[in-house]
Amino acid sequence: MKTILVDDELWSMLQFKDLCEDHPEIELVGEFESAADALRYAESHTVEFALLDIEMPGINGVELAKRLREQNPDVIIVFLTGHKQYLEDFINMKADYYVFKPYTREDVKDILDRVTLLSGRLKKRVRFQTLGPFLVYVDNKPFTFKREKPRELLALLVDKRGAVLTAREAMEIIWPEKDRTDTSLFRMTMARLREELKQAGIEEILKSSAKGKYLDMSLVECDLLDLLRNHQWERYNGEYMNDYSWAEETHAYLEQMYQDRFGGTYLK
Repeated sequence: MKTILVDDELWSMLQFKDLCEDHPEIELVGEFESAADALRYAESHTVEFALLDIEMPGINGVELAKRLREQNPDVIIVFLTGHKQYLEDFINMKADYYVFKPYTREDVKDILDRVTLLSGRLKKRVRFQTLGPFLVYVDNKPFTFKREKPRELLALLVDKRGAVLTAREAMEIIWPEKDRTDTSLFRMTMARLREELKQAGIEEILKSSAKGKYLDMSLVECDLLDLLRNHQWERYNGEYMNDYSWAEETHAYLEQMYQDRFGGTYLK
């Protein structure tokens, strides 16, 4: 769990840094005395757990937490403060935990134990890989489809990133040679996809609306979302769903974003 400490009091950071060594699942990737420095780091690096002081020069801990959540809604937030008037802010922020100064070594240990348990509960069973060929993992094991078309249909749903896919849209993209007004092929393939997801015990990721089908992306991990929402551009390899020609539109979009961000195209 990639962790940052943000506190302008050196003794506080040293105490937490020392105890982090007893929790191998916590990877300390940054220590910052200012919220601005922490925010700059988080814009281009993964942050899964942030332990934040409240009162700091410039951006305070509450505002920093809000910005970190904008970049990664799943980031675990723990506040440190010596002032109880911030309690309402903790509640409004939906912080995962908070501790008041002065705190003891046991308080610190309790925080890390709680965060470790929380991280385990937040672990998502389904992971999509889109950078390269489209791959699906369930409980960290590759998931193999019985038929190709349900796999492609799932890939298209992932490409939609939680937006609704209509039957006609799917017909135009996956079966362009067919009559798009005849959606029986789409409905049959969707039924097969749902059955395969059900057999894997992950059917809850597939949702329905009056207009069509969509994925609940809050239930999955996806490298595409990590790029676009969490700015994890260190994971970009210049490829996107190589299996499907219709994915070229999103691939071009990623290339443009990479060029705008780094001033050039991705070079392998």
